[in-house]
Amino acid sequence: MMLAGGCAESHADAPQQTASGGQSLSQAERELAQQSGLRRTNIEVDTSYSGPSARSLITVEGTASSEALIPEYIEYMAQVGWSVNDVEPDTGIFVRIRSTPQSIIGAIARMNGWTTATYSPSTGDLKQLVTLPKAAVRQRFGDWPGPPPTTIP
Repeated sequence: MMLAGGCAESHADAPQQTASGGQSLSQAERELAQQSGLRRTNIEVDTSYSGPSARSLITVEGTASSEALIPEYIEYMAQVGWSVNDVEPDTGIFVRIRSTPQSIIGAIARMNGWTTATYSPSTGDLKQLVTLPKAAVRQRFGDWPGPPPTTIP
């Protein structure tokens, strides 16, 4: 008898969890790209597998043209990510904001009400990233998928 040490199953045909409301990933990408004050924007939806369990992650990123508006960018980008109705994020929304000089995005998020945000200031790349937990995002924007934002406040 031979035992396999890993899982070789392909998950390429795994169904997406599309919901009504919110907006599609392509709509969210277009909206984000048209937002003044943000350049080099992108939204990624990633699904990883651990055995039969799938984990979905949404990362919203951009380069800030104004360091003073970073709190508003965090809010806006989190809402854009939460409004994507293609896949419900399991852990929350990842927001990556590049700036010059590079601000610690997680510290700014915490100072602006995202008290459970997680981040690491150890490297330049990690300073750009903050994780906004699912419970906090739901509390702020309602059940998934939330409504798309209209503009940066």
